[in-house]
Amino acid sequence: MPKLLAIRGVPLIGLYIRATEDFAVLGVNDEKAKQYLMEELDVDVVVTTIAGSELVGALACANSNGILVSDQITSKEKEKLSRLFEVHVVKTPMTCLGNIVCVNDRGAIIHPEADSAIVSAVEKFLDVETAKSTIGGIKTVGMSAVVTNRGGLLNPNASEWEIKKVEEVMGVEVGTGTVNFGSDMVGTGLVANSKGYIAGKDTTGFELGIIEESLFP
Repeated sequence: MPKLLAIRGVPLIGLYIRATEDFAVLGVNDEKAKQYLMEELDVDVVVTTIAGSELVGALACANSNGILVSDQITSKEKEKLSRLFEVHVVKTPMTCLGNIVCVNDRGAIIHPEADSAIVSAVEKFLDVETAKSTIGGIKTVGMSAVVTNRGGLLNPNASEWEIKKVEEVMGVEVGTGTVNFGSDMVGTGLVANSKGYIAGKDTTGFELGIIEESLFP
């Protein structure tokens, strides 16, 4: 059975979690969330805030090569992340890197207005090909899509051109759909890697079917 989760009673779990193939950052010390991540995604979990915020999913982007955070991170937070991740700090005014980068181990789609420091860090440190684009007409691509090394779910308004761009750059087939009873910002309500996924607690059975087809084609 798919695992459905709320954090602090909120189904927007993608805001509180950033996961890769082997590791996850969780912004809240929530035992059920930690257990689900270990069971469903088969990852080790570090619990920490980033820049004093629990919304680590919005603030960090990551793949198997490491995690990117803004220079608002504290030394204590960086030390915690370093237990599991190679951490790279980006000096940028666009601090919500998880919102503006959608990345897997092959490629990344980046907010059209992201500065060169972000693009360079993604290319060099996360070691992937990049392209600037919207997804579903939305610039915050990290929250309008969830793409793993196996598949992906994009905002239902994604155009054919955007879908093709994601598939070319990130090297996987993707589908489109919603989470949490009709939310088109799928990154806010879905956490996944190539081994499994967790959806927000308001996600319907119909939505779960599309999520599974899209993430595991």
